[in-house]
Amino acid sequence: MKKTTQFSFLFAAMVAIAVSTTSCQQAAKEPAKPDLAAIRTEIQALEDAYAAGLKAKDANAVVAYYADDAVSMVNNAPAASGRDALLKMAQDDIARDTTNTTVTIEVVDIFAGGDLVVETGKATYKDPDGNVTKTGKYMSLFEKRDGKYVCIRDIYNDDKK
Repeated sequence: MKKTTQFSFLFAAMVAIAVSTTSCQQAAKEPAKPDLAAIRTEIQALEDAYAAGLKAKDANAVVAYYADDAVSMVNNAPAASGRDALLKMAQDDIARDTTNTTVTIEVVDIFAGGDLVVETGKATYKDPDGNVTKTGKYMSLFEKRDGKYVCIRDIYNDDKK
């Protein structure tokens, strides 16, 4: 074989290896797309458990929604930071409900990337007769820890009456 043919063959092989390696590296860098339907189902289950905790007047069930280092920024109140403050917030909410209000919490949007999920949603409060007494909206930031999502930040405010 002539030297130019050997060189051309060697050059073509090196180009093929370089292209192949670059393609593999680029494919490895692209993150997998999150399964938004599955995440929505998991987050809605967390919201349902939160609402059930309020209905059962179980502050510990409410606080299970949050990470121990979470911060909750609710309507017309200082931010509650950490488990003890979150527990007190839940206890105060439960104590204020003297009419056995039920709340329905609905996931509106989910945005996910890596171990973080941002959720927006709406809340509807009803009296025992089913009359809507209050509505509001919220945004929550979840982080996957130990295989499950927990809320690390949330903010809520009531709609104008």
